[in-house]
Amino acid sequence: MGILDLAKTRTILLDGGMGTELMKRGLTQGQIPELWNVEHPEAVQSVHRDYFEAGADAVSTNSFGASRLKLEGLGLAERCRELNRAAAANAAAVRPAGRFVAGSMGPTGKFLKPQGEYTEGQIEESFAEQADGLAEGGADFLILETFFDLREALCGVWGAKRGAPQLPVFATLTYSRTKRGFFTLMGDGLAAAMAALEKNGASAVGANCTLASGAMIELAAELRRATALPTIVQPNAGQPEMDADGCTVYAQTPDQFAEDMVQIAAAGINFVGGCCGTNPSFIRRLAERLPR
Repeated sequence: MGILDLAKTRTILLDGGMGTELMKRGLTQGQIPELWNVEHPEAVQSVHRDYFEAGADAVSTNSFGASRLKLEGLGLAERCRELNRAAAANAAAVRPAGRFVAGSMGPTGKFLKPQGEYTEGQIEESFAEQADGLAEGGADFLILETFFDLREALCGVWGAKRGAPQLPVFATLTYSRTKRGFFTLMGDGLAAAMAALEKNGASAVGANCTLASGAMIELAAELRRATALPTIVQPNAGQPEMDADGCTVYAQTPDQFAEDMVQIAAAGINFVGGCCGTNPSFIRRLAERLPR
């Protein structure tokens, strides 16, 4: 049974944050997380294993910043396919039967014309190569995450569908709450963005990052009204703060997070999980609370 078929029967639980979990395992500031797919595969696999053991139905690969255009600025463009293939293979290596691997694809960090210098074709090609590598490594579906520009997200959908036409493509944008509703940094309204993603072939759509779970309750209701597609919500664990050592911390507890997420699932959201600040304990607590 594919993940979209399973989502017709119950709420699907996704995983939480990756970066902070790698930091617990030794990733230091300035290091490139995606290189750990080949340099420290056992550490990456242990993160995935922890999320699966916590109850996640699907985990996202350590490939958020592994598009060719993103890697280009790090001198790693020619390793794009290798790093994405390894990212998916690491998750697939510890995937229990009946669970899934999501190939994570984040923004390129580049701007489309006229704000930037890149064409839609160049952005699409970058995502197509990344999708191909993730599929080769064993991803079951692809998830475009944390996009703040609908135009780039659409390029991501086109590229993902071209690079891995056999895989479903999920897409999530990141929103802030304004007096006029939920909008991305580039001014894309939630309903219009969901309609555009649906029209262009996304298999599931939603929101992640920026907002805490409490704010996502309102967003979830609007999201459910905006599209007939399966929907995704992955909030942060509260708002980031700096501790006495200058480290970023999140104040929300797993219990608070789970309480909000149960409400979000009850609003008809099909895929729920966490983003920044969440960890396996958040996913475990949510797994205990969700109807399964």
